[in-house]
Amino acid sequence: MAVFAAFSLPRVSGSLRSTVMSFFAAIRNAVFTAGPEREIAFLVVKTVVATVLSWQFADHVLNSPNPYYAPLAALLVVDRTLMRSLWSSAQTLVAIIAGMSVAWVVGAIAGVQWWSMALVVLVAVLIGRWRAFGSHGAQVPTMAILSLLTVGGTNGTFTFLTIVETLVGGVIGVATNAIVVAPLHVTQSREAVSSFTGRVQELLTDISRGLRTDWGEQMAIDWGGSSEEIIRTAPVVSEKVAHGRESIRFNPRNKLRKVQVDWAGYARTVEALLRTQWHVSGIARTLADVAGQNDPRPSPSPTFLSAYADALADISSAVSRFGRDGDGDQTSMKGHLAHASEALDDLEERLRHAPFTDPGAWPAYGALLIDAQRMVSELLTTHEEAAVPTENTPVRGPIQWRAES
Repeated sequence: MAVFAAFSLPRVSGSLRSTVMSFFAAIRNAVFTAGPEREIAFLVVKTVVATVLSWQFADHVLNSPNPYYAPLAALLVVDRTLMRSLWSSAQTLVAIIAGMSVAWVVGAIAGVQWWSMALVVLVAVLIGRWRAFGSHGAQVPTMAILSLLTVGGTNGTFTFLTIVETLVGGVIGVATNAIVVAPLHVTQSREAVSSFTGRVQELLTDISRGLRTDWGEQMAIDWGGSSEEIIRTAPVVSEKVAHGRESIRFNPRNKLRKVQVDWAGYARTVEALLRTQWHVSGIARTLADVAGQNDPRPSPSPTFLSAYADALADISSAVSRFGRDGDGDQTSMKGHLAHASEALDDLEERLRHAPFTDPGAWPAYGALLIDAQRMVSELLTTHEEAAVPTENTPVRGPIQWRAES
């Protein structure tokens, strides 16, 4: 590591030097630290291995005069998960068959003419835009033109050998992805869900503490900005959960030692906490409105805000236990939510009988109470289906050895 730290490039420009240093930093992270850089490095290595093996197989075993399609297929199908590799392999093979079929039909009927080529390209492009092909749809017109120009689209041996090479390349690519450190993206999913939950809890704690101090418009705006950032992060976390769930499918490492993760619970957690943030954003907007300098609205009383802050503190504590399967965690979470609900109901009851010196003040009270009550309801109705990883939660089960027959 010291070698990388001491590395300097005095003769290159600042931007180029920064790019080169970033490259070496990525290499250092891939070698010494588990993370995205290491995953990318493994993916690159597997792609190279699969491509070379496919080329050698097509050249020496299939005796292909142009052993290009097998390595091309391998290059296209090695993906971040085995599930995606299998799907990419199927898409690639079907795309190539479709492209060569179009060339075969047109070539057999009309031969290679300018208008027949135009027809082949038109049909192939339309087929390639079919959503089921995904990014591999570009292979349809590519293979159609290549087949038409190379052998007039009518050479059965060329067509058969190309399909076989593509199938072989796909199989080698998938096999390489499965054998060479088959990826399991579990840690990233767990960390993302845990971090997301922590951010929600921290924001609620900040608002609760802030309302007990001399808070103002800018502080409320900052709370709203933090809530909106959490809302924007939610789809990213959901994608990581879906990606982790996908990575265990057909994975031999998971067959040997099962991953014990409640993927559905992780997804429910993100969805539930995302909905709570809609209400947190509403609370922040209401507070910003009543503290606004340009057009201030009547503000709730300090007594109300103090009791309201206590309710938010209880909701924050409930979030810290949300989705955890321990009996103590569940009891604690329900207790905090019950306490928050009682405090909010008490505030609502007081407001019904409180005389307002300014009738314009009641909308702020009502908006704050409704948003907090809806957060409590959301957490109560979803906690049984939610799951949040902890350091003590096991990720992998014991190794499953096959019994002797």
